[in-house]
This record gives sequence, C-alpha cells and structure tokens, in this order.
Amino acid sequence: MLIGGGSTVDPAEWYDVARRILDANRTGFLTTVCGGARTRMVEHKLDDAGIWFATSPRSRKFADIRSDPAVTYAVEDRAAGAYVTLYGPATVVDDLATRREQWSERARPYFPGGPEGDDFVLIRLVPDRIELWSLADSVLPEPRGLVPAVLVRSGDDWAVAAAERQ
Repeated sequence: MLIGGGSTVDPAEWYDVARRILDANRTGFLTTVCGGARTRMVEHKLDDAGIWFATSPRSRKFADIRSDPAVTYAVEDRAAGAYVTLYGPATVVDDLATRREQWSERARPYFPGGPEGDDFVLIRLVPDRIELWSLADSVLPEPRGLVPAVLVRSGDDWAVAAAERQ
C-alpha cells in the first residue's frame, strides 16, 4: 500500500486499516471548537458507520458540540507506528433506546445512573474525512510518509484524496 509514483490504492484497504487501528485502540483524543480548540481523552465504541462517545449533558464537550458540531478525533497505535484521525460533525443522541443499546458497564464509574440516568448522553461521529498513517500496514504516502493517507466520504463510499502538505 505504499503510495507514490502513480500507484493506485483501493480506498477500502485504507478504510480497513483505519478501522483496525480504531478497533485495537479504544481511547483517543476528541477535539471540539469553542473559541479555540479543546482536546480531551475519551473512550469510543466503533460501529459500521462511525463511533460513539459517552458524556454528560453538563460537560464542556456537550456544550461545545451543541455550539459547533465540527470535531476531530485522533487515535494512536504506538506499537504499530500508526495513527488515524477522523473529521466530521458530531451529534448528541439522547433517546433512551440508543443509550441502552450503546451502554457499557465500563462507563458505570462515570455514570452511576447507567443508561437511564439523567447524566448520560451519547455523542455520535460519522466522519466525512479520515487521515491515517501506518508503518505496520505500509500506508506511507509520498513524499515518504510526510503526509497522511486521506479518505473522503463520497455518498456511502470512501474515495482517496490528496493530502495537503503544510
């Protein structure tokens, strides 16, 4: 999957690498925007279309997302020499059926009332852009890994996009 010199890439391969990184590393850094970037560590739950985060309706992340839904979520897999960053709008999900479905007992120390408690809501991120880089999977776009591999959502599919070098 090393990119350069006109090589072609199947976006599904890069998408699978991104999902493996997310699946193997359940915590990452969620950044919101509210007069400036605010980053915090969170645990995620992965599904077919995106990821879920638990939070309190009294948290800064909840207020930030209500104010501006644009978020960035980054996960590192140090052992694999890899990272993935997701970009897109986040939504707050507060219906009880979904809270029960997404509930994990690992969250109980933070949300003692469980999924029915009034201090537990969900944040949903369905990314529209994915950036990744992985030594273990040879996802190292030219010039020699100085830019990430980039996928952008195209309807229900993903397409490879050029990375900007800044």
